[in-house]
Amino acid sequence: MFNKLINKVKGWWHNMFDYGKIARDFNLDIQTSKDVLDAIQEWAKVYSGNEPWIDKDTISLHVAKTISEKVSEAVVVEYKSTCSEPYINKIYQRFLNKIQTNTEYMIGKSCIFFRPYYANSKISINTIQADKFIPVKFTDDGELLAFIIIDQIVDGNKVYSRLEYNELIEDALIIKNIAYKGSMNGVVFESKINLSEVDKWKDITPEQTITGVDRIIGGFATMPNVNSLDNSSPLGTPIWYNAIETLKQIDKQFSRTIWEYEGSELALDIDESLLDLYGNMPKGKSRLFRKLDFDDVKDKNYNVFSPPIRDTSLFNGLNEMLRQAEVQCHLEHGTLCKADISPKTAQEIKQMKQSYYITVSNIQKTMQQALDDLIYGIYVLCKLYGIPVMTNYTVEHDWDDSILIDKESSRNQALIERNNKITSDVQYIMDTKGYKEQEAIEFIKKQKEYRKLTEEKQETEEDLEE
Repeated sequence: MFNKLINKVKGWWHNMFDYGKIARDFNLDIQTSKDVLDAIQEWAKVYSGNEPWIDKDTISLHVAKTISEKVSEAVVVEYKSTCSEPYINKIYQRFLNKIQTNTEYMIGKSCIFFRPYYANSKISINTIQADKFIPVKFTDDGELLAFIIIDQIVDGNKVYSRLEYNELIEDALIIKNIAYKGSMNGVVFESKINLSEVDKWKDITPEQTITGVDRIIGGFATMPNVNSLDNSSPLGTPIWYNAIETLKQIDKQFSRTIWEYEGSELALDIDESLLDLYGNMPKGKSRLFRKLDFDDVKDKNYNVFSPPIRDTSLFNGLNEMLRQAEVQCHLEHGTLCKADISPKTAQEIKQMKQSYYITVSNIQKTMQQALDDLIYGIYVLCKLYGIPVMTNYTVEHDWDDSILIDKESSRNQALIERNNKITSDVQYIMDTKGYKEQEAIEFIKKQKEYRKLTEEKQETEEDLEE
């Protein structure tokens, strides 16, 4: 089914980006297949709510977007990360303000690239989504070695495109830029132009080499699942991809339900002569009356149209489809569908969550690697442009596992263990507040001091009252 969807976009995408021309102009052998590159464009459309199966009779629930949102929330629900280098950490923390949004883009479109760059005497970070990014070369274990970033400016029908090629060769990063001028209705890469012809790109050099690096500059993350479209590709697929046919049927089922409500609206079939006799239809109630000709009926009257609504069976069918999508996407039961109301044991709940936990955990791992590589890229640019930074920096990541662990139960268990002197106050604070050991010790010390001051103040007030 999805191959048919890809064919629908191929004509437009090939018109927009001619892979052959890109490969020739950069003298490349692009490892990522055309089928995968075409699919990325289609995935981006589905994620953005432009599903190819939507028409005048089909309303979309945009379940692909919903899945991506909910999973990204679970991935970064209480995520915290810091870099010990102050200047880098300041840039990093500002970037982390949008970590959930960027994680959602990766989950919904298959991959993402975080690119640090130097401009106006400072370092900033640009997020490149999958449909503006071409992976070119990988190592055997899936590490990205070369890629192309697409930057475009649209001015009416004119379109200016800049393709930036990055390739890691041993300990050197080779960067090349090519700019084109074209039209939206014609050929996008119609003719090459100098970078200086576009004000935004006038300070970019056509070629640059950065030496002394052991990886590309930037953080690349892709979904950690098998690419069933191309098993040889290191690129993953969007989290909703396995449920693509189910998503189509969900929208059709939802549309049937809406049609059922519309088709079952109360109406009065009434002879037009009676409406003429009593004047115009009641204001605002024109939908209620359907004028008919009852010439063959001796006693002209009206019929009430009010058929029963079959919404229960339709919604049950929709709910079952949503449940099936959860299974196909390895989501926790109740993420999309109406969860079963029957009680379940703790072990059953844990088993239901286990698959979802693995999905979320794997996404966290790929995101963490991308963030580590991003920080490395910031560090390299700092050294390149003479920004003083510490050499031996460290990065800490703290991911939350609340989707698997019931926090309230964990707190209660920690309290029982402390009250029975199985654990200490320090361990209790570490377990319930997430503090490190030294932080927990300082917290308890301060609380004891506050308690002592409060008790002394209370005793003084009581003495004064006496």
